[in-house]
Amino acid sequence: MMTLVVKGTEYKVKFGFNSFVDTDLMERTEELMKIFDDEENKDDKYGMSRIKDLFTCVRELLFVGFKKYNPVETLEEVGNLLDDYIDEGTEENPHDLLELFGNIANELMNEGFLKGIMDKVAENAPAPKVPRDHLKAQK
Repeated sequence: MMTLVVKGTEYKVKFGFNSFVDTDLMERTEELMKIFDDEENKDDKYGMSRIKDLFTCVRELLFVGFKKYNPVETLEEVGNLLDDYIDEGTEENPHDLLELFGNIANELMNEGFLKGIMDKVAENAPAPKVPRDHLKAQK
């Protein structure tokens, strides 16, 4: 579980079963993660539509992640918390939405109940078959 501190208040971010099945955030997050490593999108990395999608996704991810443990009831409240979070950053320790997105995406994809499922799937997956054609005797 991840914690986000805004104005001295700790907000727990937890993605559970409902957040996984009731939203398309997993797919959207996976797509937006390409901003960081996809060579095709390198030139469009900072395009306004992608930035807006990223900000929208951060707000929605936090809204869903807050549901279980925090008294936040609307997306607008989450947006206000994000404004406060950014304002609290300092020159030495800026609060960056790209970094926050990366942390939230990690929480969504690699922690919580989904991590156990993915680990189990990986553990039970058959080992990949290695091509052995190069070992055949040549005629």
